Amino acid sequence: MNILVVDADVSVRSSVAEFVEGWGYHVETSGTAQNTIRQVKQTAFDLVLLDVSLPDMPAKELIRTLKELRPEIGVVTLTEHSTDELEKEIRSLGIVFYMCKPVNGAALKEILDHIAKKKDMAVM
Repeated sequence: MNILVVDADVSVRSSVAEFVEGWGYHVETSGTAQNTIRQVKQTAFDLVLLDVSLPDMPAKELIRTLKELRPEIGVVTLTEHSTDELEKEIRSLGIVFYMCKPVNGAALKEILDHIAKKKDMAVM
């Protein structure tokens, strides 16, 4: 499974990417919405792990853009500052999972393994 880890914080981006790569997934990273859009245009990612607080574009707009570019792409959002309103708004955009930071590695692995298994079953 091809996964794009998107977070403006280099240390968070690196640690999440290390986890994901260690679990056997192919990983690329991005620190901005504009770079994310460029990468998604070039590569067919199965999933984007997306921090909702990027400095250059609201998460809602980026998720809509990603879905327009690749309707099949899955999005798991990550946030440090969750509110009921934000969660409701983000979930309405058809994301796979809404997750609060700090990222729980075991929970993230379970989510990724579940998504990968569903993807494999769809191919059969």
